[in-house]
Amino acid sequence: MEISKIRKHLETEKLGEKLLVFNEVDSTNNILRGLAAQGAAMDGTVVVSDSQTAGRGRMGRKWISPRGMNLYLSALFCPEVSPQKSSVFTFLASCALVDVFSTYGVDAEIKWPNDIIVCGKKISGVLTELGISGDTVDYIVIGIGVNLNLPEEFIRREMDDISEKTTSLSLLLGEDVSRDRFCADLINSLDRFYAEFRRRGARAIVDVWIERWGLLGKDISIDVSGEIVSGVVERVDGNGFLYLRTPEGDINKVIAGDAVF
Repeated sequence: MEISKIRKHLETEKLGEKLLVFNEVDSTNNILRGLAAQGAAMDGTVVVSDSQTAGRGRMGRKWISPRGMNLYLSALFCPEVSPQKSSVFTFLASCALVDVFSTYGVDAEIKWPNDIIVCGKKISGVLTELGISGDTVDYIVIGIGVNLNLPEEFIRREMDDISEKTTSLSLLLGEDVSRDRFCADLINSLDRFYAEFRRRGARAIVDVWIERWGLLGKDISIDVSGEIVSGVVERVDGNGFLYLRTPEGDINKVIAGDAVF
């Protein structure tokens, strides 16, 4: 991937003004968090790498990051927001991804809290990490992995038990995707949603996310540390927490977990 090719398609207010592209890193999130801790990264800094040796998802899960196939991107945000409301940035990234996929003619779905699914198969994930001083958020790093050009044989060979639940954009389109162009499209989309956050606040992002998610009022199940919690989605609050009404009429507040399809 090349900075000049990415910049050619950027149309941003904030994101990508400082853009760093690497051949290989352990994790783009680690690189950006290190830069932020040193004061060497500003609001809107974006780090992209051609490969990762230690890519990860939520709860320390491994994210397979082969060279030259996919997009591995992290973006730094320095908003005035409490730690409790920082999860809205996972929603922001999910909305940005869904909108980008739509420009490629792909109808992507959000799987709460941080995955993007197409036809029941995972194509992208989001990892949000914070820098906090006391009750203050110093910065938020959003890491995004997107399966762009993974061939089917690679998925079958390298992804074992998740191979049947994984896809890539090239498989859906029947042709390879320009990683530089997709990277620029995603940065542009993230920038638009960040601008909306700065203008209208977290609730505006949550409202758009609810619309993209499409499960308000629907019956869903969440795996919370091995316990399945089910119910009808009553509402989603400004922190991104779910409120499920059980068949008995009780309301369960779900802060963290994994949606079960």
